[in-house]
Amino acid sequence: MAMLTTIRDRSHIFLWALLILFLLSMSVGGLVGGANIIDQLLGRVNPAEAIGSVNGDKITPDQFNQAVTARLRAIQDSGGEISDQYLENIRQQVWNAFIEERLTQQAINDLNIKVTDDEILYHLKNNPPFDVQQIFFRNNAFDQEYYMQALNTPGMVDWGPIEAWMRDFYLPRYKLQQTIKMSAVVSEDDIKNEYIKKNLDYTITAIHIPKNAIQDRVIKPTDEELKKEYKKNKNDFEEPEKRHLSIVSWQKKPTFEDTVRTKQEALELINEYKDGSDFSNLANIHTQDPGNRFSADSSKGGDLGWFGKGQMLKEFETAAFKARRGSVVGPVLTQFGYHVIKVDSVRNRNKDNHQIKARHILLNIELGQKSRTDLRRKATLFSYDAQDYGLSAALDSHNVTIQKALNIKEGDFFIPQIGPFRSAVRWAFNSKVGSVSEPLETESFYAVFKLDSITPEGIESFEKVKNTIYKNMFEQNELEATSLLAEEIKSKIQSGSSFESFKESNSRLELIPSDKKNLNSSFISLGRSDQLVGALLTSEIGDILGPIKTSRGHGVVKVLEIEKLDSTNWSNSIESLRAELINRKEREAYSEWMKDLRDEANIIDNRKFHF
Repeated sequence: MAMLTTIRDRSHIFLWALLILFLLSMSVGGLVGGANIIDQLLGRVNPAEAIGSVNGDKITPDQFNQAVTARLRAIQDSGGEISDQYLENIRQQVWNAFIEERLTQQAINDLNIKVTDDEILYHLKNNPPFDVQQIFFRNNAFDQEYYMQALNTPGMVDWGPIEAWMRDFYLPRYKLQQTIKMSAVVSEDDIKNEYIKKNLDYTITAIHIPKNAIQDRVIKPTDEELKKEYKKNKNDFEEPEKRHLSIVSWQKKPTFEDTVRTKQEALELINEYKDGSDFSNLANIHTQDPGNRFSADSSKGGDLGWFGKGQMLKEFETAAFKARRGSVVGPVLTQFGYHVIKVDSVRNRNKDNHQIKARHILLNIELGQKSRTDLRRKATLFSYDAQDYGLSAALDSHNVTIQKALNIKEGDFFIPQIGPFRSAVRWAFNSKVGSVSEPLETESFYAVFKLDSITPEGIESFEKVKNTIYKNMFEQNELEATSLLAEEIKSKIQSGSSFESFKESNSRLELIPSDKKNLNSSFISLGRSDQLVGALLTSEIGDILGPIKTSRGHGVVKVLEIEKLDSTNWSNSIESLRAELINRKEREAYSEWMKDLRDEANIIDNRKFHF
């Protein structure tokens, strides 16, 4: 009966998991009531109705926010902290998930993939998905016997939601993946080359021509060539609208009063313990040590286990090792805040391996409400004065410094020198030149902004991009020069010259007298070059290879020795290598398929209107 209860409880959890999955797969077809017909005709999507769309399939704000909330809740339940930047990363992950899910569902519809009852039953019997297996976990493992009992016992589990999920979500995607995987073909040559790369050592000698060795041979681009390149690739220098800001900021850092307040809180906890409170309970309630949690609903009571000298911060160690067994000491100030320490046990006192077992309560020194209010008041008064009398006058009267943030783009998340500040970017793109903001806030700062100027979208001028074009063309000329010299060196070596003679004539060339590596390793000076691996795979002893392109130039390589293939080891490795390569090619096939879909899709992103 206990197992049946567990299964039923887990089936409820499974239903919630299905809900989260369906959030991604839900589609909103047709026109939304009240949609602007002009938006429809021009292919736009009203931000109030959709946070975005994929080939006309809308992602509503509610769907998006529910998916973000589900991820955040899972992180918080596991004890994680959510920063502004972390929240933005979660939103980006959810956005990508929605796009991939919508494109996948559209592909399923286009291919008319259907699922039969027989297919559902076959997979439930022979290949149950992991999400289904989790309902029947016992001692952290899938219990096949109980699963088959539930499958064959009517009423033991409500299979309706599971069958719906199999039909509408899991199996259509499974069948689509099988179709994509058919393009992942592994040949016998692929397997053999993979074995060779992993197992056979190649001994080479080489000369490497890095770019710094041929500077006298590099042709410098002329102004005429730079302008020609600019005109040829003008569209590459198209830039979006940019905004330029002045910033006055107030960092949210604790004050002296916050330090005093935190120390007093630590003293009060010591008094609570002396009055009879259990230290472990106090730790579970008050400690801010993130390591105190076993799981979302289980804590350690501040337990640090056994530790010796040199394992803790000096201030903590000094106080703890001076204390007697059973005593509570503190508050002890470290870089993390104030600690209250209880020594549970001591062993090997006055010996080299002296250790103690202790618990602690950590109180971080954080910005208090009074300090926060004072900072906010400073920012608010400055904003009022800057709006009324101008930024320059407010700077003088409030004795604050100004910073500049240039070239802010509409999709940016960071403000230079301040960090994550999406609300400031949104303000900048909704304001007029000369506007001064109300105080804006992140987890680390209050800040007031002034919009100084706007650079409209368009093609960057030649003068602005001239140095970038010069750098790119010069680097290309460097590579061509190293390749030409490598060709010359290869020809002379084939005619009888030695590698050493070229090193003697140009000290900047890098000589590799001998190096022995497998092809998955990095050769001295040359590094790991795909060209080098490809050339060595088809080489024989005595071959001279080159020019071989590297990350720093080009090389010329002579093959001195190739390890003989161990036929027994090769035979034993074939199937595992085949499985490894098939798995890799299947992943690559899916990634390429999804990339092609994304490249061809009409994706409208309205997130800038929401976040």
